[in-house]
Amino acid sequence: MSARSSDISSSFELAFAKVMFSFDTDGRRRLWLKLAKLIGNGVQILNAIASIRTLRIESGGKSHPETIALSEWAKQMNNGRPLSEAMDGWIPTDERMLIAAGEAAGTMELALRSSARVLEARKQINAAVVGGLAYPFVLLLMSFGVLYLFGFKIVPAFTTGALKNAHWTGIALGMINVSLFIRQWLWGLAALFAVILVAFFGTLPYFDGPLRVKLDRYPPYSIFRVIQGSTWLIAMAAMVEAGMRIEAALTQLAETAGPWLRNRINACVTEMRSGRNMGDALSRTGYEFPDREIINDLGVYAALSGFDQALSITGREWLEESVDQIKRRMNVVFGICIVVLGGLIAFMVSGMIGMQLQLATALQSSFR
Repeated sequence: MSARSSDISSSFELAFAKVMFSFDTDGRRRLWLKLAKLIGNGVQILNAIASIRTLRIESGGKSHPETIALSEWAKQMNNGRPLSEAMDGWIPTDERMLIAAGEAAGTMELALRSSARVLEARKQINAAVVGGLAYPFVLLLMSFGVLYLFGFKIVPAFTTGALKNAHWTGIALGMINVSLFIRQWLWGLAALFAVILVAFFGTLPYFDGPLRVKLDRYPPYSIFRVIQGSTWLIAMAAMVEAGMRIEAALTQLAETAGPWLRNRINACVTEMRSGRNMGDALSRTGYEFPDREIINDLGVYAALSGFDQALSITGREWLEESVDQIKRRMNVVFGICIVVLGGLIAFMVSGMIGMQLQLATALQSSFR
């Protein structure tokens, strides 16, 4: 019984370590750079893993997710498996494919540095998205707060007691009707909005077709296109730089992509198999993915020598531009939220002023 309990505990610890290691992108990035540095200095990959594992045990202990990961990789490599296969289940598929490409081409150091660069790119993009969504989310909460305050607290104070049967007109009457609507439907609207929001984000990687191509030109869909396009281009450039052929890199990326992205990659591969270069292939798909300007640039570079290097440079340059694009598009969303909240507050304040004026008129009439 104790042996079985020990096995269950070990399995749970291993599963937990895999989850934690997969989420620790900063830790993985540092690990890839350490491994790349050691390999670049002539250390064998298995010895490099053992060396880093020893240091990790001293700093984080044997139960640290990275320690467990390195131990498992070393164990499987000692049994004859390559590193990329030993990492299966520990890291995302695209990172593992990069490392596998480096193993096949004998450019492991370059593949590890490319993996670190991909992680850094994702970090920058995610930071831009989260930073852009923070303000609209706060404004959304403020809007619901304003609606709740006026609908449940302020307006009812004017329409109860001695003023219950008062005759309201104009904007004051509109304010009262809005208050009644809010009291009856606010929580239902909040739930509906939450469902719409979840459905929107849930369908982003799946919803496709001619309508989606048009929607991808405008926020918020264009933000998703920029995020997907930049990470795809950087990952592909890294795979090609690690020694993989462009068509093979595209095919492997398509295998792990969602339906929306997979459709665009497969369409590009189909056009390339007809003899077109990558830029022309992306243009012929009609998806305008990842971006019209990038498609034109790739079409120019594809006709020149050193396309692999140009692809890598283009990926890094477009990352910086993508972060700026995301911030600009998020500013549009933020501006729309400001206008909506400002209009809501203006309506509420105007309604309150109208109610106060009518209340003052009613009081003057009663004194006469």
